[in-house]
Amino acid sequence: MKQIPVIILGAGGVGQALLQQIVDGRSRAAERNRIQFNVVAVADRRSMTWEPQGMTDLQIISVIEAKRLGLPANPGQLPLPHLPGERPSNLDIIDFALAAGLEKAIIVDVTAESGMEPVYDRALEKGYGIVMANKKALAGPWSSAFKYFNHLQIRHESTVGGGQPVIATLRTLLDTHDPIRQIEGQLSGTLGFICGQLDRGVPFSQAVAEAKAKGFTEPDPREDLGGQDVMRKVMILGRMSGWPLEASDITVESLYPVELADLSVPKFMKAVAGLDEAMKERVDAAAAEGKVLRYVAELQEGQGTVGLKAISVASPLANLKYISFRTDRYDDEPLLIGGKGAGVEMTAAGVLGDMIDLVRETR
Repeated sequence: MKQIPVIILGAGGVGQALLQQIVDGRSRAAERNRIQFNVVAVADRRSMTWEPQGMTDLQIISVIEAKRLGLPANPGQLPLPHLPGERPSNLDIIDFALAAGLEKAIIVDVTAESGMEPVYDRALEKGYGIVMANKKALAGPWSSAFKYFNHLQIRHESTVGGGQPVIATLRTLLDTHDPIRQIEGQLSGTLGFICGQLDRGVPFSQAVAEAKAKGFTEPDPREDLGGQDVMRKVMILGRMSGWPLEASDITVESLYPVELADLSVPKFMKAVAGLDEAMKERVDAAAAEGKVLRYVAELQEGQGTVGLKAISVASPLANLKYISFRTDRYDDEPLLIGGKGAGVEMTAAGVLGDMIDLVRETR
């Protein structure tokens, strides 16, 4: 049995779902792959649970329950003697693992933090593997991001498409020498929900409020409405395809004007009602042509656009969260990946699949 130490950075919805799936899937992982994942650390923004021998399933469940109640990730655990009362930095956590003699550990990043590059670099230097759901390092400046692509010790399926096998499919195309010519897709479940509400005649502001109330958006909906998350996703796919893209190579349509950028979230939620009429005009114009608006990313030959696009109601793409690849082989008809990909359970499953894949191939 392969005993694999695991450090999980992030204990939000995806982190909690991943912990539950690790517990629920222990017997299957052992039976199919001879793997035992030993969770040695779970860290949120404020705290960390640290068990260098590996947490018991009961301890893992207690962390999940604590986080669901809004409590720290170290329920009932005394402060670490190294830094009493403080949450160690992510670099410190790696050093703790090294000092404890943990080898071939996997660092799982299910945060949305920027500036994780030094953590990744330190982990890779020490022979640790990395599984990312966090897109930001992969979508940063190419001069710093390039080293994380095609790295034997890195997996990042859940950075694009949640639980859909998007990255795996793209890798297969590239590995079998089928060059990518065009990438297209609806890459945001949040914006897909909002567009669906617009189809039903729901005002834009109400659709945004509903998405926020259901937990589909980030705490600040502008993170979704600005299109930057979609841009990062298509940039990752483009960079994998061989285009050293920068953000300036992709034109992004924001669904709110710049003058609303600096408002507090409550004030923004009130001000967004001022966008209802203009959005209704766009919805009505599309409907008059038998079309609906969808937020679509398109990339071709190293240049791209992200924004609202009118799609025929008769097209299956109007009602599908999808990603398509047009290649030399898939020229007349693109390869399409579609279906449910969003949600914490799906994203966590993609992360767990990456962990298993990393162990299979490198451990």
